[in-house]
Amino acid sequence: MKIGSIVFCTEQGLGLLARDFYENRILSDVAIIRHSTRTNHYEWYPDAPRVGGAGSSKEFVEKMDAVLFFETPFYWELIPFCRERNIPTILMTMYECTPYPLPYVPDYYLTPSALDAREFPDNSRFIRVPVDVPWRLRLQAKTFVHNAGNGGLRGRNGTRELLQAVKFIKSDMRLIVRAQGSWVKNLAKDCGCDKDERVTIHGDSIPREQLYEDGDVFVFPEKFNGLSLPLQEAFASGMVCMCGDRFPMNRWLPRAPLIPVHEMSELRLSRRFRPIDSAVFRPEDIAANIDEWYGRDIESLSRAGLQFAERNSWQVLGPDYLRFLASCKSST
Repeated sequence: MKIGSIVFCTEQGLGLLARDFYENRILSDVAIIRHSTRTNHYEWYPDAPRVGGAGSSKEFVEKMDAVLFFETPFYWELIPFCRERNIPTILMTMYECTPYPLPYVPDYYLTPSALDAREFPDNSRFIRVPVDVPWRLRLQAKTFVHNAGNGGLRGRNGTRELLQAVKFIKSDMRLIVRAQGSWVKNLAKDCGCDKDERVTIHGDSIPREQLYEDGDVFVFPEKFNGLSLPLQEAFASGMVCMCGDRFPMNRWLPRAPLIPVHEMSELRLSRRFRPIDSAVFRPEDIAANIDEWYGRDIESLSRAGLQFAERNSWQVLGPDYLRFLASCKSST
């Protein structure tokens, strides 16, 4: 089957997700749409066509047997265009940023989390996004790591709250904060922890495969969303995951290290999107959680990450994706 997608080629969640599906041969063809504000890595797909509008996008998708869209087709009119040509369309949802209501309804949904599966129950299949990171045994909780990326939509990654928590941390832990850009150093200064010797701030992008080499505990107080690739990858690498105790993360991660949620508030990222529940974290609670876990034996939790990685590898889940996509085509 020719399974195509229109993709970003940027070092961000959406771009890396599409690249993983291409490199693991779930996608046979991609067309690149240029990102206007981030570095475009056209070398990822040296033979891929580039599209810049609905017309060129239609020329690409009409050659496919099925089209998989990650979060957005970019041009929603591609859905009825494909339907007229008996080309099934499949949308991998992003709970918080999928338009509500949808401009056009795809034939099928791929839901990457239990939260997405709950919100899109019809014509859908829940398959977790596979992980492919090296695993390493961690024995004791000494070094805590936070990969902030670009900060996350509306501060979703909880970087500010984590940095605000530093002044309340009593233990001699080590905290490594990584981000893309100088904004995180400015934020650390604003939060008053830029001079704390326990904290190391990195503002330079590093290769994805190195994100989980160092550290014992991955601290990631995400406020909202269903799919969290950073948490999946950190857990699969053998790190203890210290995120918020909220659905759906508390359904598949060990709950003991999770950060208490102070309260939930309603948030709407845009008038185009659905209202969502957003967790509120108090810096004092994050600090108390880090202090509670500092120095503890984490070998069993680290080994649990290896089991998760084995159950959710591309070798295990890749065939599930291919079977689902083939069934979409046969049902059209």
